[in-house]
Amino acid sequence: MRSMVSSLSVALAVFSGYVSAQLVGTNTAETHPALSVSTCTKSGGCTTQAASIVLDANWRWLHNSGGSTNCYTGNTWNTALAPDSATCLANCALD
Repeated sequence: MRSMVSSLSVALAVFSGYVSAQLVGTNTAETHPALSVSTCTKSGGCTTQAASIVLDANWRWLHNSGGSTNCYTGNTWNTALAPDSATCLANCALD
């Protein structure tokens, strides 16, 4: 167990420099559409639970951080805001 913990610590230290993430947008409120989910069994019938869904990032708005200029429109990246991955991560926020 001890060697597994130390191996995990080393792996986290090595890869921590490679972690990057998209900025969080705040122009559009996060909403999760309601969805009813039913589970049915032959012997017990059906039970329904209230749940919600989250839209895939592909369907969310990607715009400049602190503004409303699109970073991606149609099939084209805005080359001023996102000429490469690193610049896109620094400039663009996903709402």
